[in-house]
Amino acid sequence: STPRPKDFAQKEKKEMGKPKAVIVGGSIAGICCAHALIRAGWDVVVIEKTPQPPTGSPTGAGLGLDPFSQKIIQSWIQQPQLLQQTTLPLVIDQNQATDGETKVSRTLVRDEHFNFRAAYWADLHSLLYGALPLDIVLWGYLFLSFSMYDDKSKVEVETKVLEMGITINIVADLLIAADGCLSSIRQHFLPDLKLRLLCVERGS
Repeated sequence: STPRPKDFAQKEKKEMGKPKAVIVGGSIAGICCAHALIRAGWDVVVIEKTPQPPTGSPTGAGLGLDPFSQKIIQSWIQQPQLLQQTTLPLVIDQNQATDGETKVSRTLVRDEHFNFRAAYWADLHSLLYGALPLDIVLWGYLFLSFSMYDDKSKVEVETKVLEMGITINIVADLLIAADGCLSSIRQHFLPDLKLRLLCVERGS
């Protein structure tokens, strides 16, 4: 359920004394940022405009996890073996190039000790989100804007509670933009940055 503003205010009061971070975006990037900051002793709030956690089937986009990423994720979850149970091994990495005219293919790189794991997006998100403390993610909260204090010591985030139609402000020490390629926060700081799409095919 969506935390009410009163509940959120009580949480803020309880966590006074810790440095506070607001993460915009509740996808895998935002959830991973939350885990890392919590482990570092921060008070964390994630705001996400969708009304509830995703409940999709284990299909769609896949992610490759290298051994270091696997180790980090396992340190965040209470049952590390769940990562192995919800992923598949990627033991060989092979990149090939095909000549457009002759149709002849040749192997560019082949690694037979790849040691990656493949995860469906929905499975990995569910695993990471389920390992967070309750009420870290504010579902149904739409990011509107932010402003910095004159001395740049704090940032104030304006967000709208979609279910109730009200606007609340959250004061924090750190603002993290994990809201995708069209992030308005990133555009504020890097207005001239042009994104480029790179398409890579990987076989296992």
